[in-house]
Amino acid sequence: MSAQANAEIRDPKALQAFAGKVSGSVTAGMNVALTFVGEQLGLYKGLAAIGPATSQQLADKTQLSERWVREWLYQQVCIGQITFDEAATEFSMSPEAKAVLADPEHPAYLGGMIHSVVAMYDTLEHLPECFRTGLGQSFDDKGEACACGIERMSRKFQQLHLVPDLLPSTEGAVAKLTEGALVADVGCGAGVAMIEMAKAYPNSQFIGYDISMNALGRARNNVREAGVKNVQLHNPIDQPLPEDGSFDLITTFDVVHDSTHPQVLIEAIKASLKPNGTWLCADIQGKSSFAENLKENPMATIAYSFSVMVCMSSGLSVPGGAGLGTLGFPESKAREMTAAAGFSRFRRIPFEGDIFNAFYEIRL
Repeated sequence: MSAQANAEIRDPKALQAFAGKVSGSVTAGMNVALTFVGEQLGLYKGLAAIGPATSQQLADKTQLSERWVREWLYQQVCIGQITFDEAATEFSMSPEAKAVLADPEHPAYLGGMIHSVVAMYDTLEHLPECFRTGLGQSFDDKGEACACGIERMSRKFQQLHLVPDLLPSTEGAVAKLTEGALVADVGCGAGVAMIEMAKAYPNSQFIGYDISMNALGRARNNVREAGVKNVQLHNPIDQPLPEDGSFDLITTFDVVHDSTHPQVLIEAIKASLKPNGTWLCADIQGKSSFAENLKENPMATIAYSFSVMVCMSSGLSVPGGAGLGTLGFPESKAREMTAAAGFSRFRRIPFEGDIFNAFYEIRL
């Protein structure tokens, strides 16, 4: 340590505490990778199914090497995700651990988020250049693994809550969909939301738009596997939203804050809606300023982390991109930008089925 730096440190305990904080972040980073490995290899599911169990029993269950399984278990016990009975030399999972790590159907399951974070690691080498040039990376620049992780993150809400809970909270949407409506899902990703709506409302037609070829590829596979016939998929670069006011309903799920030109997108949505149509917009919950997010938003740390790695980067992936960032489209901004585009009605839907998103019903 330089003499100048040493002289600036007046409180050794404060130095130790700060170093400990950074060390904890390093440990957490390694744990994300090892949690991903456990999720991918079925170690959590296996232990949840047979635990309490020895390392050999878990290795037999998952058909993996016992020595590797044992060392992984030791790390998981140390981090606090798995428990250990010293007398019986057995490992087990608490009910909370099973929900978060072993049950993809549980609302608290975080496997998709872990997958997304690990997918970001592959693009870290390009991040310094983004800082130098100001240009970010598109979703396709981040590879198919990123698209897969995002699909897994959003799948629970879209499958469990969209049709039974959220759509009925939107004025007149269910009646139109039941009778037969034309619907666009803009930024459809892997198409999960659109497929759920298409299955529930076979009289309606659904068109998904996305500029990510990786996402569209996953969407095509998902549509084919679901067997739905009332779904089309378009790349808006080749087949943009029509400006003929033909859609009864347009949905966007965590799309606007990622857009390179969000105001242009909002204006295109307006031009595509029927006069009595509805835009159902979901976007990340946030406050109107950094100071408010710092003080009041418990998700601020993870949101700003995702922003640098994914969301702001996507918004800056072309010259002149807006780069709103993960928390850059809060309700105040959404009201401002939609009003500027000519929308006159804006209602926040009182829905608490998703801890990350706010939901807006927006009309002409």
